[in-house]
Amino acid sequence: MTIHPDRTPTASDRFRLGNDGALGRRPLPRETISRVVDSDRRCEILRCVLATDDPIRLRTLVGRLADAEHDPTVGTTIHQLRQRIHTSLRETHLPLLEEHDIVRFDRVRSLVGPAANCAAFDSLLEFDSLERPIAARLE
Repeated sequence: MTIHPDRTPTASDRFRLGNDGALGRRPLPRETISRVVDSDRRCEILRCVLATDDPIRLRTLVGRLADAEHDPTVGTTIHQLRQRIHTSLRETHLPLLEEHDIVRFDRVRSLVGPAANCAAFDSLLEFDSLERPIAARLE
């Protein structure tokens, strides 16, 4: 006998952190924080994830990154750039962020959402607080 729930959980239900948003949060070493913010692409991923309440589709994330990085004077087409970004996200950036519980990546649904340690980067990535270098704000 199979028991069916009354409601199928939505994608945003799967990415909920808990009551205070810090469920399972563990402190990140300074080296990890530096490694994450040293990549412009990872910083932009975090900005996109932090800017929305719901998980973001990988396709949408790739498009936003491609729009931000596209330089028409370079001989790369937007399609080639999107392919490169997609590959780098799946193979490098998202696994690293997921390993440190900064984002969650649902590979089946191609969704990226915040994880327990994501909010720790909110103040580091604010546009207003860029008077000092990020390394100085880590002290």
